[in-house]
Amino acid sequence: MTDTPPEEPTQGIGMAADRRAAFEAEISRVQLKTGSAANERRFLAAGVAAMVIGVVLALIAFIASTGMADTRDVISMSILAIFGLALAVLGAAVFLRYALGRFFRFWLLRLIFEQRPAE
Repeated sequence: MTDTPPEEPTQGIGMAADRRAAFEAEISRVQLKTGSAANERRFLAAGVAAMVIGVVLALIAFIASTGMADTRDVISMSILAIFGLALAVLGAAVFLRYALGRFFRFWLLRLIFEQRPAE
C-alpha cells in the first residue's frame, strides 16, 4: 500500500496565495482614505530627533553643572537637564505612536477581513 499523505497548506509567513489575493481585492474595493505616509515619516523622524536632542541636552547640562559653584547656577542646569529628559520621553512617545500605528492599522484590517462571514 502506498498511501500518500494529504497535501497540507503551506505554512509560510503570511496568508495563502488565494486568501491574500482576496484580501487585496477587498481592500482595493473598499478604497479607504488613509493619511499621508509622508506625514508619518516626518513625525517618526521628529520623534527620533527629539529623543536624541533631549538626551544630549540633559548630558550637556549635567556635565556643565559639575563645574559650577553657585547653587543657583546648578539649579538652572538641573532644570535644563530635566527639560532635556522630558523632551526625550516625549520624542519616544511620538516615535512609538507612529512606528506602531501602521502595523496596528494593517493588523486590525486583516483581523476584520478574516472574521467576516464567508460570501
